[in-house]
Amino acid sequence: METDINNFSKPVLFSLKVYADLLIKWQDKINLVSKNSMKDLWTRHIQDSAQLYKLLPEPIENRYIYDLGSGAGFPGMVLAIMGRKEMLLCESNSKKCAFLKEVAVATSTNVDIINIKAQKLPKNKGLVVVSRAFASLEKLLDLSIPLLKENGICVFPKGKTWKNEIIKAEKKYYLDFKSIISQTAAESAIIVINKAEKRNV
Repeated sequence: METDINNFSKPVLFSLKVYADLLIKWQDKINLVSKNSMKDLWTRHIQDSAQLYKLLPEPIENRYIYDLGSGAGFPGMVLAIMGRKEMLLCESNSKKCAFLKEVAVATSTNVDIINIKAQKLPKNKGLVVVSRAFASLEKLLDLSIPLLKENGICVFPKGKTWKNEIIKAEKKYYLDFKSIISQTAAESAIIVINKAEKRNV
């Protein structure tokens, strides 16, 4: 399928618009995203999430892509709408889970949504862990490493403090990673971590 964030296929584009409309509707009930970002919802959230699609490895049977602290569904719901069927969205807030389930039904998207804390997810089942605007890089690694099976990776979009987050995380972990400048914000980056090993401190 077409993965260019500026050139979605028609079915995907339709589903993403349904998703955006539902988010606008639900935003009045619960705080799903920051109010300031609502005026630029498409770029700030949808396209920002969609750019992760091309960084994901090929699917492997019985291996999940975990989205930790999925919140409003970024990036996990976007990736599921774009065609990744092994997405598992983890969200501890029951109201946000209700929103995500409504989006899944309205867009006929095949996605698992679990109302649970990340620490209680099935261990050693992950192909990829993604997470956006949920926790520091160090904390994300603490949560992600137990979830990943051998050769699993982490793909984390990060804001303008991404370099400082790497410096802090490297005090605790040896990291094999690459940083990719975001297509939607030049001061932001996507951190792809191929391996993380805890240092002996």
